Amino acid sequence: MAFKKTFVLSSEAVNSYGFVVKTAGIRLDNARNNCPAFYDHKTWEVPLGHWENLRVENSKLLGDLIINGDNDREKQYINKIENGDIKGASIGADPITWTEDAAMLTQGQTRPTLSECDLFEASITPLPGNVNALALRHNESLVTLTANNQNDIIPNFKTPDMKAIALKLGLAETATENEILAAIGKVMLKASNADSLQKIAEAAATELASEDDKAMFIELAKSNPEMASKFLASKKPVAAKEATEEDEATTTADAPEKPVTLKKETSIASLIKQGGKKTEAAEDGKDSYDYLQKHNPVELARIHKEDPEKYTKLAKDYGTGVRYTGK
Repeated sequence: MAFKKTFVLSSEAVNSYGFVVKTAGIRLDNARNNCPAFYDHKTWEVPLGHWENLRVENSKLLGDLIINGDNDREKQYINKIENGDIKGASIGADPITWTEDAAMLTQGQTRPTLSECDLFEASITPLPGNVNALALRHNESLVTLTANNQNDIIPNFKTPDMKAIALKLGLAETATENEILAAIGKVMLKASNADSLQKIAEAAATELASEDDKAMFIELAKSNPEMASKFLASKKPVAAKEATEEDEATTTADAPEKPVTLKKETSIASLIKQGGKKTEAAEDGKDSYDYLQKHNPVELARIHKEDPEKYTKLAKDYGTGVRYTGK
């Protein structure tokens, strides 16, 4: 009776050459008709037997090794398998498609994924499966890939064109890696800020009642997000404000002897007058950009909106080193 034993022929583990063979991409049509079994991919020797019942289970390719045991050589290999001296198997395949698709990469890979190949043989080996042994055919020559016998038929990951990236970022093509990373960081920050301003505008549209409040909130957000948040928190949502007015109106109606007084929302103009303190003398430095951005961003936002020339001058002075030196 012929000897029969099931082996794992291939799995999706990262092999010693740094890539993964996707089990689903192994073509089995030809191998199901003819898949010889060799020892350690020595295809120039007479096959030891053949493989049957090739199938995929749990992302692994399995096959049943059949050896007739008609001669001493075959009996020797059967004995080695039964004794546990030979436990592994690996495939010989023709590469078809390599991919760098992130969805098909596994942690630890250093080479692209072999997403499609055609199985033409499978070998028993003392090395465990495709962790350390694999054979690929290239230009009709079989190349055995092991930790000690590597070959350049496996592609490397594509190297980014740093010159093209630098030019796209507006840098010189000789820009260093650090310069490119810094430029990319600025682009990412700009995109993040744009997204933040969009969210700020949406929040203003939802939470603030008057157009003046919305405009002031957005101006504050550009220069002082923390103050903008406090400003927004100080304003009641539209629904809450209307409810308050309705409650006050009802209370007043129940007490006709008292004059009807509805609570009015503080205007932006009054807020600025209260917080701006723009009557401070210029000599004390409290009208400088340095002081306003730290102590009165509401007034700075008003200047930016209503008096752009003054705002430009304040910013220019700040850029030349003008700082608030008072207490």
